Amino acid sequence: MNLVGKVLADRYEIRAEIGKGGMAQVYKAWCNLLNRWVAIKVLKEEFKDDKEFVRRFNVEAQAAACISNPHVVSIYDVGFESGLYYIVMEYIEGITLKEYIAEKGCLPWREAAGFAAQICEGLAAAHRANVVHRDIKPQNIIMTKEGVLKVTDFGIARASTQATMTMGGHAIGTVHYLSPEQARGGYTDQRTDIYSLGVVLYEMLTGKLPFTDESPVAVAIKHIQEAPKPLREWNPEIPPAMEKVTLRAMEKEQSRRYATAEAFLDDINRVLDNPNCDVSEKTPAPPKEVAENMDSTIKIDPIDDQAIVQYQTKKKKPQTKSGTKEKKKAAKAEQETEERELREISERRRKREQKKKERRITWIAILAAVLVVALLGCAFVAMTGGFGFTGSDKIEIPNLIDMDLEKAQRQYKDDFSIVKKSERQSDKAVGAILEQSPEAGKKVQKRSDLVIYVVVSAGSNASNMENYVGMESAAAQAALKSGGFQVNVIEQASDSVEKGHVFAQEPVAGSAISQGGLVTLYVSKGADAAKETATASATATASTAATEKPKASEKPTKEPEEEAEPTEKPAKTTTPTKTPSEGGSGTSTGGSNQTSGGQTDAAAPGIGD
Repeated sequence: MNLVGKVLADRYEIRAEIGKGGMAQVYKAWCNLLNRWVAIKVLKEEFKDDKEFVRRFNVEAQAAACISNPHVVSIYDVGFESGLYYIVMEYIEGITLKEYIAEKGCLPWREAAGFAAQICEGLAAAHRANVVHRDIKPQNIIMTKEGVLKVTDFGIARASTQATMTMGGHAIGTVHYLSPEQARGGYTDQRTDIYSLGVVLYEMLTGKLPFTDESPVAVAIKHIQEAPKPLREWNPEIPPAMEKVTLRAMEKEQSRRYATAEAFLDDINRVLDNPNCDVSEKTPAPPKEVAENMDSTIKIDPIDDQAIVQYQTKKKKPQTKSGTKEKKKAAKAEQETEERELREISERRRKREQKKKERRITWIAILAAVLVVALLGCAFVAMTGGFGFTGSDKIEIPNLIDMDLEKAQRQYKDDFSIVKKSERQSDKAVGAILEQSPEAGKKVQKRSDLVIYVVVSAGSNASNMENYVGMESAAAQAALKSGGFQVNVIEQASDSVEKGHVFAQEPVAGSAISQGGLVTLYVSKGADAAKETATASATATASTAATEKPKASEKPTKEPEEEAEPTEKPAKTTTPTKTPSEGGSGTSTGGSNQTSGGQTDAAAPGIGD
């Protein structure tokens, strides 16, 4: 799925893909409304029909949106369009903390402690909003060019006020940073994030992960059973107090860790102020360490007693020597037993998944049947006129040719709005209707917002309109008044036309206009006024732009073609106008009023548009 070049919500123009995760892709985009870069996280197409993934995606938006802190990535907007679920968030130029650690290796202890303090501040804000992140890892920490760290990716966050256990019977998180309670599928709270941050701090201080092994399950069991190797054995420059703070955050029992992120932050700041301060905590014993990369957020079965026994059996299995048949036989029997047990576990899991799949198929079939019945019912009603879709609901377009415009508007005001589209020189009386759209006799669906557009005679004494664009306002007004025309002046901001000069007119040059008719001049207020208008417009729309699309009525409208269907009824029955672009032209108007901001009513869009 490549969305580069696509525009979401008529404002977010996707420019490039900047990241990809297990459940979503991240793009760099330009917000055309607020003129700024944003990051857009889009749920992968294969997960859009998976309720669990969609729910987790929405949880991320809701969880992060309620947190306001400089060390948490801000959420601007969320949406769903063309089958795509997306989150619009703050765009940050920088790298992940994982990339920084990979580049630098073991960080100086003061730098590592400072980074941990920033993450603590972000977590404290999340915990105050009753949100537990549950997937703190260096890959989810972004570092700006100024060295500011921001927590992101709340995809598996949960409310800390809930009795949070597991998700669908699975432990979720990144195995190297998984807390013991997550591995067991147990209760998670704020101290779960503190454990994961302790692992991140361990990695920054030593350049090593505390637990590694050949499989995610083995690493998870080490989080439950084994103690990490003391940090000073990896890096003797680490102050003992900093080591104790880190290992206290990584305690197996939640009750022995820091109770809050604020308490963790206080001890970090104490050590930064005085590396020799007294922080009394027990230091757990060291484990073995094996190099392996398992950095992705994954979903595993909770670690139960059987899994631990299997791991310990495998770890303690005696090494057979060549020539000792009995040992070989025993080892083979043990291996076969273990393989059989694993096959049975896999088979049970496969059956459970099969039953879930069958239930989904059943529900899909039921919903499809209901949909087919509903469609057949709608088709029957439409054909039989059961809800009055046919017959009496039709209305015939009247013949308005040669009628006086005002008389036609009065006569048909209950059924139609008759709107003057333009004037044309003719030997018929001024105001007589020469053309209409839609044509007379056509039957259309009866509605309260039908519009008929007409071309009206300007009389035989009509003259062609001169071009006043580019002239000074005073000179243009004087010329028009001397010619016997009424003049209406509308001032508008423009950054391309000199102040006091005409940049558009109605009617346009060359069109017919009757003697004494109204001419509207659009006069520039100058470039400074254009900047002020743009600033005021951006301020007025910023508060609603994050959650609401631009309304359809804000878009420029088009006049219908000659044979178009009747259109929606405008707010007024007088002739509508549209504000012309600079140097452009507009449609003639019968009664525009001079306004402060130069705003005019726009013609309503057509039914067929």
